Amino acid sequence: MTKHNKHHVVKEIKPNQHSQADEIQQALEHDSTIEMIANGETAILPTLAAKRSSNQLDTTPINFDKIIEDVANVIATTPDQYKCIMFTDLVGSTQYKREMGHTKGFMRNRMFCDICEEAIERNHGVVVKRLGDGVMAVFETAIDAVLAAMLMTSSLDSERKKLKKIVGKMDCRIGITCGYVKEIPGPSVDYIGHAMDKGARIEGIARTNQVLIDEIVYGLIHTKIRDYSDDIVIGPPRNLTLKGVGVSTLYEVSPKGRGLVGSIGYKARHLFD
Repeated sequence: MTKHNKHHVVKEIKPNQHSQADEIQQALEHDSTIEMIANGETAILPTLAAKRSSNQLDTTPINFDKIIEDVANVIATTPDQYKCIMFTDLVGSTQYKREMGHTKGFMRNRMFCDICEEAIERNHGVVVKRLGDGVMAVFETAIDAVLAAMLMTSSLDSERKKLKKIVGKMDCRIGITCGYVKEIPGPSVDYIGHAMDKGARIEGIARTNQVLIDEIVYGLIHTKIRDYSDDIVIGPPRNLTLKGVGVSTLYEVSPKGRGLVGSIGYKARHLFD
């Protein structure tokens, strides 16, 4: 029932009606905020009001000289370290969010990053940062990085049906390299160096569900990999051009039971995914 007065319309809220908070949450979960605005239903949207008037604008110039000095000092005083770098990526995350909404998209990304993080930590690596739909991690040894990647891919493969019911298909790409980097201190530690760029490029060129390592990683693990010959298979070398990096020799590595991505056995197992 609606009551009228000469100034405004007051709607009676029945006990079973949703609260404003509920309506806002539903709008966010169903990505309907834009539609609500278009329909003039902005009354239930939160108000983002300015907390101070425009005459309080801070016009003091930022001290660029200090920033330049601080950055230069960090770079000059930070020693190089030899690390193994891993980048992971969840395939199709942007399309999934567009089709299923950002709430489910966040859940899917979070689950993937959690899986990656556990595999990395169980193999003595450190997650440096989450990238939304993937992670960047460092390892002290190349074999640990490869074993972490094997755990990720085999876990995703073994639980594929369960994950598909919850968040849809969950496919990944992983790239691994080694090289000298600088550890940059701050509120959150970060790394810079050629190896960072190369690792990201290797991950970016990998096919769906493929783990790629470069010639540096292969050189460091090829003797140790004999200890894992019953569990891990390495594909033939391929010379590929990495944007901004140059030509690199890359190898696919995979759990033996799973097979290489391009193999007939792998394709047969994933024919109906």
